[in-house]
Amino acid sequence: MVLSSDPKLPLEGRMNAAQLKRELRRIAYGQGRLAEKLGVNLSEVRHWLAGDDPVPHMVALDIRNLPTHTAPAPAPSPVPATRRRA
Repeated sequence: MVLSSDPKLPLEGRMNAAQLKRELRRIAYGQGRLAEKLGVNLSEVRHWLAGDDPVPHMVALDIRNLPTHTAPAPAPSPVPATRRRA
């Protein structure tokens, strides 16, 4: 498994296919949305995810800096209406 094409890069700049998949789940992005956000071809993202090509150092840093997706809070359950006695 190749983590980076340059072994001198700091660990925080390296990203393998499994780490990229985890990041996609964290940010709740699909492959197409990530490609669009990064300004790269979809085929590049697919190669990174397949482990065919290493994720470039700067791209890995950009991905890690994307905000974590937070699920919206569930809607409050409706309060049952109470009847008033006349």
